[in-house]
Order: sequence, then structure tokens, then C-alpha cells
Amino acid sequence: MATASAAEEGRTLIPLDITDAWHPTVNPSARMPVHHHRHRHVLGHRDGLLNEFPRRRGGITIRLPRIDSNCLRVVDLAAPDAGFAFAPWWLPASDLPSVRMISRIYDTALAHSETTARERTVLERLRDDFAERCAVGGPALTTGQALWQAADALHRQLLPSLPDLNLISLTHSPARHLLAVGLARTPGGVIAVLQRWAALDRTTMWPLLAVATSPQGIPLRVRLHTRSGHLDTAPLATGRGTKPTALSEEQLIELLDRGQLLPGARLTALAETVLLLTGTPVRHFGNTYGHHTAVADLLQAPDATTIPCCPDDEDSWHYADLPHETGRYPLHLIELAACTPDAHQAAEALVTESLRRRRPIPLSLEGDLDATVRSGGAGLLRQEDHHPNR
Repeated sequence: MATASAAEEGRTLIPLDITDAWHPTVNPSARMPVHHHRHRHVLGHRDGLLNEFPRRRGGITIRLPRIDSNCLRVVDLAAPDAGFAFAPWWLPASDLPSVRMISRIYDTALAHSETTARERTVLERLRDDFAERCAVGGPALTTGQALWQAADALHRQLLPSLPDLNLISLTHSPARHLLAVGLARTPGGVIAVLQRWAALDRTTMWPLLAVATSPQGIPLRVRLHTRSGHLDTAPLATGRGTKPTALSEEQLIELLDRGQLLPGARLTALAETVLLLTGTPVRHFGNTYGHHTAVADLLQAPDATTIPCCPDDEDSWHYADLPHETGRYPLHLIELAACTPDAHQAAEALVTESLRRRRPIPLSLEGDLDATVRSGGAGLLRQEDHHPNR
């Protein structure tokens, strides 16, 4: 079994809440208000972890809706280049290339011919607020935290009932020490368990088992070659022809403990399960995609299936969406912020009703987005007037 003295020595195990339900994004969706309400309701507190694990194209695109002839058209305003598939959210806000990378998305959207004057005002505010938070926060913040804080502040202005949360990076949280303890205590060792898991999935490589930061500040992917049990690291960005560097199980755990590594969903589920088996109360708020069930089988720990707080996609949902040829299109922060105060008041009613119904409120297209939001919330506002104690 791998050991991690830095993770183990002198630390008392405490209850662990892993909150991975909210990711940094340049244009938060209508999930954000419901997420905030659900976080406070399910967990009973305001503190959590910001999920900075990168997703392909996740959080780095801006699309805005256009209602023409009672049909919804979605315009892609910012399509990052091929080398920018994954954003290094966990790097310090003092990392200028990362800050420029995110700011460039807003710049691209601002330069788009279809962006309206009201949307440009919102885009500039988000870009400048993000950049200022990075400049002031420096190493004390990550780029993901700075972006989330900027979006959260704007969302809170539009929807004053939004609960206050404090989300931080795992790289800055004491929770990383507990996760490192869990991995260090894995029966038989982390790699051995992952190899058995991969065999069941018929997988020969997990190319994004974790992400890390090199001593030079370069974002790295951590890979597991499952047949040989060999771990290595390589640059996260494409087109960087650096030779992979071998990584031991002990080094992986130490990087996590030092705040230089973010575990992926499989590693997180494994660490949480081992902690539960060794007496630490654990809750997981966010989608799990069956990983806890898989680890429960591998470690013969049926109680691990109780770790998630709620089923997938019940941590949050879009409070309102619009009909689109591909299905339903959710509202986003930028387009809501570009609407009038009357539409913002209607959005408050939509959030309240969506939480009551526990599902999105479907909107009907009404000429333009502002009218659509106002129309969708108008009936709900009238209901509130007639039922003040509801």
C-alpha cells in the first residue's frame, strides 16, 4: 500500500463534504441559481469546493440566443482554437497566460458582429471584473475562483435572493489532505484497484486520471496505462511535444497533498470510499456517474453507495429554458444580464417556481428574449400576488 506521511501525520479526520457540482465558466447557465439554493438546502452550509477539473470545451464557449420569426437561433460567439480544449482553471490567478486565455474568449465575443450593445456591456464587465480579481488575488486565487467570483457577483445583482456561497479550489482547501489520506490508505494500493476497475471497463488507458502542475507552472494531464500499471504526466495542451514523465503512486498522493494535483472523478470516488471505510463521514454533492457504485463493488464496501447526497442531475437543473430544434436551450447569465430589470424580476419568480416544481420552467418564444423572460415570469408573479404565503 502506498504511504503519504505528509498526508497522514498529525491530522485528525473530520467530516468531509466534496462539492463538485459547480464548474468555472465564462457564461454560467440557468443551473447556477438552482445550484446555490440546492447547496444550502442539501448540505446546510455555505462552504464548498469549486470543481476545477477541466472538461473538453467545458466552460470556455459563449453562445447567445436570437429569436427570429418565433424560432430560436443560437449564435456561437467564441470558438477557442484546437489547442485550447481544456482550461487550466486550477492555476494561480497570477498566471498571465491563463488570464489572457480566458479574457480572449470575451474579446472574441465582443468583436462578433451579432453582439448587441447591451451584451457588450455585460461581456466587458465580466472580462474586466475577472481580470481585476486575478490582479488583486494573485496566487491566493485560482483563475477558476476569480472567474466564478465575477460571475457570482453579477448573478447576485440580478437575482438578489441567490444564497451566498464560498467556493474555493481544492488546491487551497484542507479537503485535499483528507483525500490524500484516503488514497494512501487504499487496500492493496491505488494502482492495483484502478487496474481491476479498468479491466472491468475493458480500458487500456485513462488519459485524464488527474491533472497537475509542473514545477515550471505548466498544466499537466496524469495518465494511467492500465495494463502495466504505469503512471505518467504530459502537458495538458495539445501540440506540446514534451516527452511524458513517469510518476509513482506515492508522488501522485504527495502532489495532491501539496495542492499541486486535482484528482479526477474516479480517484475522488476511491478516496471518498476509503475514508468512509476508515470512519470519516463523507458526502458528495454533484454528479457521480456510477463511480461510487463501482468502487463499492471493487472494495466490497456497500455503504459507499450512500456517499452521494442526491442522484445525478438532481444537484441542480436549469430554472428555465427555451424551445430549440435540438431540444431545450437554457438561459445563461450574459443574456439575462442584457435584459431589462422587469425581466430580472421575472427571472426571480422563475427560480422560485422551478425550485418548487423541482424541474425547469419551459418558456414560450415571445418576439425577443426580454419579452420571453417577462412573459414566462408574469403569470408566476401574478400567482405570488394572490398567494403571498406560498
